[in-house]
Amino acid sequence: MSGTPPAGDEARGSASEGLRKLRHDLSNPLAAVLAETQLLLLNAETLDGETVASLRQIEALARKMRQILHEVDG
Repeated sequence: MSGTPPAGDEARGSASEGLRKLRHDLSNPLAAVLAETQLLLLNAETLDGETVASLRQIEALARKMRQILHEVDG
């Protein structure tokens, strides 16, 4: 029966486990992106305005992604 999809509760459990794995696999790289962006922003005064604006956008989007990942699991 390995060729048939799981049914009922088993399928939901498998999907839930898949979401948990996806969240886990994305969390560490996302945290690294956010941390590196924030480190760069510590020296914002040494960067041009366009770079700072881009870094702030990356930071905001990374935070939004982190929030979405937490909502998927919670």
